[in-house]
Amino acid sequence: MKKGSKFLSLLLVLTIVFSSFSFAFADGGQAPAKDVPSDWAVEHLMEAQIQELASEGYFAQFKEGVTRVELANFATTLYEKLSGKEITPISTNPFKDTEDVNVLKALSLKLMAGEEKDLFKPDEIVTREDVAVVIYNVISVCEPKVDLGSSKELKHKDIKNISKANLDKVSVLVSNDIMDGKGPDKLALEHICTREEVLVLFARAYDFVIHKTGRDSKGFLWEVSNGKNSVYVLGSVHVADSSIYPFSQSIIETFNKSDVLAVEANIVGDQEGLQYMMEKAIYTDDNTLEKNVPEEIYKAFVDKISAAGLDPKDFEKIKPWYAGLLVQGLDMQSASLDATMGIDFNLMTKAMFANKEILEIEGIKFQADLFDSMSKELQISLLESSLVEVKENDESVNVQGEVIKYILDAWKKGDMVEFEKFMEKTNQEGNQEFNNMLFNKRNENMSNKVEEFLNSEDGKTYFVVVGAGHLVGDTGIINSMKERGYTVKQITK
Repeated sequence: MKKGSKFLSLLLVLTIVFSSFSFAFADGGQAPAKDVPSDWAVEHLMEAQIQELASEGYFAQFKEGVTRVELANFATTLYEKLSGKEITPISTNPFKDTEDVNVLKALSLKLMAGEEKDLFKPDEIVTREDVAVVIYNVISVCEPKVDLGSSKELKHKDIKNISKANLDKVSVLVSNDIMDGKGPDKLALEHICTREEVLVLFARAYDFVIHKTGRDSKGFLWEVSNGKNSVYVLGSVHVADSSIYPFSQSIIETFNKSDVLAVEANIVGDQEGLQYMMEKAIYTDDNTLEKNVPEEIYKAFVDKISAAGLDPKDFEKIKPWYAGLLVQGLDMQSASLDATMGIDFNLMTKAMFANKEILEIEGIKFQADLFDSMSKELQISLLESSLVEVKENDESVNVQGEVIKYILDAWKKGDMVEFEKFMEKTNQEGNQEFNNMLFNKRNENMSNKVEEFLNSEDGKTYFVVVGAGHLVGDTGIINSMKERGYTVKQITK
């Protein structure tokens, strides 16, 4: 990250987006039964949606069967997502019952074939066997060097009528936990494959290939141990994009085995806290934003939000610190970054679906009070830094977006050394009042909480997620726990 600026540390205040989790099947009303997925499918449906393995229209009618033309769509999408290449459709269409481009793409790579000489039968409903074979074909064609392992002998009672060629492909998927049975002794390969089943199977296949090819995100995961107990601490980036998913197996497995998720603030479930922050963000007397910031800064703010299609009149009463967060949020949106893609948001959502206990280290009210306690000068600096315009070759550069994407790149690689160098340089150039309030004081409280969890006698395993900036530096959690005599190591597998 070559762009250095005295404003950079202030730009690291990541916006909290005050929007409830909007998964495709939740529209705020009572959904029909067919539009509500099964509990076992929810987590993988989230992954399928994050990776855009299907268009939004497929995230509904979850209990409906999938047609052959729809399966061709899933297959070609998976191939193109994994390979980064667009498939060229076969030049001559051999079918008289479809001209669908995804069918012709699937045919060109032999992901699927026709049912008869000149018929594809696009509207025919597919079985679990059909889907398994297509997934195997996609993986084999896309990543021929991936070790699929040896197929194990299947002991299920309902596989006698399956051809050996298809059974070998199914066996590979079962061996690699992409497909499982319906009960202890049935694979139900002849059963219709529902939309939620197809989405789950393709999400698992995507994760399998990404992990096998080393493209998963290693993250900033640390284990803190006292010789008896361990607490796992993950440094988070509060806003992100789909490129950081899936997480490494270490993060997934450690999170899954943990009993408690501890976060800075529960931005998913604390509606009261979100309302409190909004109340803190607004002047209740005759004050206005315009009265509390220099004229040129206010004008730049009005120009910024007007360009985003917002009405400045709606924001006359907000305080400078909230105006700064608002501008940062707009920049992140333009950089295709989203708080609902953030690491802590993702894990909180998974914890809720898994009925995992969620604890707050600080809470939204604490963080709102923290921002509201900033001196007027610091609030103005925060707003000013978010409005700084940088140009390269006469084109504006989204500094906020670049900073976050740089951090995300280090996070994906698990490169704590590079991240710590970046943070050290940023803090040296930054506002010391800001650094002391937002990092140093809070780091000590977070370290105390980790120590409390570590020495707890409740027998629970704690998975702690805090902003990555709180891990590093002299006052960071990692150094603090080492100074207290605990064993600390990064998990990068």
